[in-house]
Amino acid sequence: MDELGDRPAGEAVARAELRRARQAVLGGAVPADRALFARAVGRAVAETPEPSPVTPESGVRVAAHRLPDAEGPGRRAADTIPAPGGENGTSMADLHDLDPDERTDPEGSPALPALRTAVFGAGRGASDLGGPLPGGGVVGGPEIVSLPSAPALVCDRDDRIVRVNAPLLRLAGRVGGRAGAADNAAEAEAGLFGLRLPQLVVGPDTDARLVRPDGELVRVRVVRWELPGRELRAVVLVELPEGGGTEQQRVDRRWVAELERLAGVGTWSYELATATLRRSETLLELYRSAGVEPEGVEGPVEGEQVALLCRGLRGGGTATDHHVELRLPGERLLSCRAEVETSADGVPVRLVGVVRDLSEQRQAQDRVRHAGRRFADLMEMVPSGVAMIDPNGVVIDANANMCALLDVPPHALRGVSAADLTAEGPLDLLGPDRAALPGWLRPVAPGARHGYRVDAAPLLRADGTTVWCEVSASVSTADDGSWFWLVACTDIGERRRAAELLRSAGTVDELTRLPNRAACLSLVDALLAGPARDRVAVVCGDLDDFSRVNSSLGHEVGDDLLVSLAGRLQRELPVGCTAARLSGDEFVVICADHAEVGGPDQLARLVSDLLRTTITVHGQPVQMTASVGLATPVPLGDVRAADLLRFAEVAMQDAKRRQCRGGIGMATDGVVSSATQALALEAELRAAITGTGLVLQYQPVVGPDGTITSAEALVRWHHPERGVIPPNDFLPVAQRSGLLRELDLWVLRTACAEAASWPEHRGRRPSVAVNLAGLLPGDVDFLTVVDEIVTGSGLDWDHLVLELVETSLVALPPHALAAMAELVDRGVRFAVDDFGTGYSSLARLKDLPAQTVKVDRAFVTGVADDPAAFAVARAVVDMARAMGRSTVAEGVETAEQFHVLRGIGVDAYQGWLFSRPLPAERLREVFAGGRLATPAASAALAG
Repeated sequence: MDELGDRPAGEAVARAELRRARQAVLGGAVPADRALFARAVGRAVAETPEPSPVTPESGVRVAAHRLPDAEGPGRRAADTIPAPGGENGTSMADLHDLDPDERTDPEGSPALPALRTAVFGAGRGASDLGGPLPGGGVVGGPEIVSLPSAPALVCDRDDRIVRVNAPLLRLAGRVGGRAGAADNAAEAEAGLFGLRLPQLVVGPDTDARLVRPDGELVRVRVVRWELPGRELRAVVLVELPEGGGTEQQRVDRRWVAELERLAGVGTWSYELATATLRRSETLLELYRSAGVEPEGVEGPVEGEQVALLCRGLRGGGTATDHHVELRLPGERLLSCRAEVETSADGVPVRLVGVVRDLSEQRQAQDRVRHAGRRFADLMEMVPSGVAMIDPNGVVIDANANMCALLDVPPHALRGVSAADLTAEGPLDLLGPDRAALPGWLRPVAPGARHGYRVDAAPLLRADGTTVWCEVSASVSTADDGSWFWLVACTDIGERRRAAELLRSAGTVDELTRLPNRAACLSLVDALLAGPARDRVAVVCGDLDDFSRVNSSLGHEVGDDLLVSLAGRLQRELPVGCTAARLSGDEFVVICADHAEVGGPDQLARLVSDLLRTTITVHGQPVQMTASVGLATPVPLGDVRAADLLRFAEVAMQDAKRRQCRGGIGMATDGVVSSATQALALEAELRAAITGTGLVLQYQPVVGPDGTITSAEALVRWHHPERGVIPPNDFLPVAQRSGLLRELDLWVLRTACAEAASWPEHRGRRPSVAVNLAGLLPGDVDFLTVVDEIVTGSGLDWDHLVLELVETSLVALPPHALAAMAELVDRGVRFAVDDFGTGYSSLARLKDLPAQTVKVDRAFVTGVADDPAAFAVARAVVDMARAMGRSTVAEGVETAEQFHVLRGIGVDAYQGWLFSRPLPAERLREVFAGGRLATPAASAALAG
């Protein structure tokens, strides 16, 4: 065939080439399992030795198509492509299917069912071949492959025999009393196990010889097919008579057609010598199920492949096969593969094609691919780090979150041993021949499925740091049936830190990170139980006037100051001393052996010095001092930690009471006894407030001429056993016990009620002044409480003066300012008590919402002989006058003080120079008796 028109295929082939060139999709992987099976089927039938001609009378229906000659009936393909000579040439009529309705076996039953029974055994079908044959696939070994009743065996990919059935043992002469035969089938099968198939069967598959143990040869035909999913091959041996026969050939072809149908393939052949195209019945069924018309208007479906291969043969090409995939409507896909068959001397004889329906296989592949993509997407979406680890503890793959968790790129993480990812030593659970596993990766028996969780496991990051993770692990199965770990790791670092904070909250101060009171008690108890209990010492230190820092500079500055002091204590305390924070501005130092630091006194001075310093906070220098108290087990006797700590606090409070700032106190028996009495005093004071134990005395406030302008209410406590208790003794108790508000309410209510009935003095009724320390303008109910008390007493609003210390008037909230403004509108006056002892500058005086300023006795005492006191007093008076405020000097006791204060412009005076505090009845007598004597009045009378 020099040209396309020279071939008998002629115009039909040319038309097929054009049509198939437009429609075919070339390429794709070779479906080896079914293609090899179909090839084997075709060879087994086409190359049967000494075939008998098959006629329509024999019951064989042939699907054949002869391509028309290109130039006339005289041209034949054999003119250009040689065909095998002699009688052994086989026509395509030999490749066919049988119609079971057209022929019966000698016993009268349909030939095809009889063949199926003969090959597969009674009651067997396709499923008995070990699951779905090619096109499906069942995972399993040779033991679950159900062999037909014909002689059959199963080989692996290396042709090693792994299983045989009883008919093959009998055919091979391995049982039944022959020479060399085994006594039983089990021994016979064991003798064949592992034997290579070429050692048992020799020769071509179409006409092979089975070698028996005694050397006898049995003529057989070998038919092979792949078992998808198992990497196994099934082999059936068909015993052939020595002379051959048409009936045997017909039965074999029926059997081959049945296997072809089960495999889901169809075959066709094109005889080069006669230009005849023949299709098997199974191929026609396949075309019908796929909706393909074999004979289209442009020629047969196979015309393109025939033309391409013929063109290659004509041109001397070396390509001997061709593959194309046909995509049909409804997601149907057919694989069409054709190849050139040659004779023994290499001359092309025919073209053989195998058509396979790949629709289900491709859909299954798509489902697997989509499932893999969904799995990958799921791994990327999971917030935890996920890794796949093989049974040897080696990382197979990991998601992006796992790589980010360990700070390792994906390519560097794959192949790493899980033992190298843990911050702890691995557990050698796999034996010396295998890699050790980390503690969070538990060995699992192959095939087992379970899950477990490890609450906390340390993993190593790339930079060598440790990340704590919660590990959840389960076992999954790979595509090849092996198992692997699926491990999810969640970073629990923040959770652990939060838990640690919760655990330490009971023993660690949140602000300074020092031990708290509970930790102190535990430490002191442990020291007191030791051999050196007599040398244990506890020092409590409380910052003096720390509230002024919070009031003047803000609480943030106060917190920074506490943190700075805590750091200083930790850095500079000697070894064996532990610093802690009890509460607020109170610190404690616990010394295990005070002898090592020079004794208890030296320890107390050291703590006092460390807490007495100037610290720069937010750029502002702050001078701090602290009052400290020391307690030791000696001479206090057998004490517990709580007692020792309490005694140190008592000593500290005693130091505060005895000294203004920076005092040091020792916990003696007297101090401890006094503290115990103070506790009892607190309970008695509470009862006195609610009962009749308290009384008021009043100290007059006079002008320069002795006229009484007001009287300050001073509370006194008449104890039934101890007599009159001065305010300096019980006011600190009220402050510590939170009774100041109740005490203020009692004083305000009593003073207003008594002042409402005061007589006039020199034509004007004096006002009553009440000092407030617990009832403050910042209280939400301040205005309501004052209004209720004053209104209920009947006192005129303009006869009430409310005295407040300077610190309580600094940074007042808006509602406090509004309450004070409302009271001022009603006639109430506010006075700043003890001005000059607070922490604000004189310039802040203009911002204080008060009408009167009281100069503290600390400046009044030295005003006559101390230039500094005089300067402060004069500055306060001058500034108050400039701002329209009146001034009152407290604690005036000498005429010199009076004259100096009068000289700088003080408006009114209060002190023992004029009058001691008086009971209510005596005050009334003073009101009625006229002016009080003053140095100015005496000088006027003398003049």
